[in-house]
Amino acid sequence: VVYTVASSVLDDFKTELSDLAQLDEYPSIGSGNLKKEVITENGTTTTYDSENEDQEEEIAAVAGGLGAVSLTTVADYSVEDADLAGYGLEASRITVEAAYTKDDDEKTMKMYIGSEDGSGNRYVMLDGSKIVYQISDEVCKNILNQE
Repeated sequence: VVYTVASSVLDDFKTELSDLAQLDEYPSIGSGNLKKEVITENGTTTTYDSENEDQEEEIAAVAGGLGAVSLTTVADYSVEDADLAGYGLEASRITVEAAYTKDDDEKTMKMYIGSEDGSGNRYVMLDGSKIVYQISDEVCKNILNQE
């Protein structure tokens, strides 16, 4: 037996992968709760500490960058280790560790920043995740305190 139904019935079954995927939670970080940011790039470590009065401008800049991150644009939902180099997220990637407070508890967020995508974005992923995101190069520059 064959039944026919209106094509609009199928609309409820049409979904995109982005509608089903469980994306990573990104913490709320800003100048009010950022304690320290440590950037490791090419074996060099740079630290911005909110306790250091000489780094007020730098802390404001990196906190602004961290606060502007939006993990909504996905480049790869389940990246394989062999594919990390294509995103610049292999061992030579930039590592950003941010210590911040949430409800009076100190927390840490670790993020990796990879290469540019050719459209004004950089590839990023959170530590422990398999999802590669794209965020604007401008936000990355703020996070890294670059001009």
